[in-house]
Amino acid sequence: MSISIASFYTRSSSNPKDLLLDDKFVFIHGSALDERGELAISFGDANAQRVLVQYDIETMALSVDNTTASADVGSDLFRHFTAGQLVVLEATTLGFAELFSTIRALIDIGLKRIEIIYVEPLEYTKPKGADQYALSDRIKGYLPIPNSIVDLTSDDLEAGVFFLGFESERLERALEEHQMITTKDIKVVFGIPAFQPGWELNSIVPHLTRLSEQGRIEMAYCAANDPEAAFECLETTRTSLGYGKSMFIAPIGTKPCGIASAVFASIYPEQVGLLFDHPTRKSKRSEGSSLWHRYSVILQ
Repeated sequence: MSISIASFYTRSSSNPKDLLLDDKFVFIHGSALDERGELAISFGDANAQRVLVQYDIETMALSVDNTTASADVGSDLFRHFTAGQLVVLEATTLGFAELFSTIRALIDIGLKRIEIIYVEPLEYTKPKGADQYALSDRIKGYLPIPNSIVDLTSDDLEAGVFFLGFESERLERALEEHQMITTKDIKVVFGIPAFQPGWELNSIVPHLTRLSEQGRIEMAYCAANDPEAAFECLETTRTSLGYGKSMFIAPIGTKPCGIASAVFASIYPEQVGLLFDHPTRKSKRSEGSSLWHRYSVILQ
């Protein structure tokens, strides 16, 4: 491994029993939107302690097992769940703000091992007659997430990394609403190989027009289901920064890339901020389930 501060170990299977997790753990999850999410939430022993996490965009508050507080002090909400227990995050159902807030809180508490489960979709749904996937009902806009706020106007902000998915309007909105971004060193990362053969074209093609118009943007690739590769991509940008300079991450691509982004922003809070547009994820956005992944994150 080239990165010492955080290591990722992956076990994948079509059968969740092959993920080989301990029987006893605290299972932190979000709300299920489709059959895949319901299946993911049912993972593990029926008697496992299950903790629902929800993030409120308007108040920037985090609700953990029906207790609510500002996401700034999220560690207080999780502390009594983590004492001497293995913690497993179910990333399929956690939105990005929930995922980041949880990971940041667990790292602040001092956990050195975090287990994360993610289930790939067999297929995403498309509106009838449409060529592109529509995975969001409404996109709130690029609003800050506590503990990782970025000042896009700062001269110290030198670079930014966008992980891209199917919805090209999310990148377009960022470039239009925050035109100062175009003066930074910007890299866009596509998930290749994709979850399914051919899906990479569904991601790349909708972005081509804007990227060709924009000009000065670097293109990169990492496997859509590999948070370690995404983490290393981010580390390449971080190590290129000038002295005292910072960067932002826009995790608007696959959830495994979001996992890497959440871990990265949590362990480099002085150098990294998050840019996120808080979509309302569409109900029944996927059909069926494919590979199950267990990502073991080990922190030094």
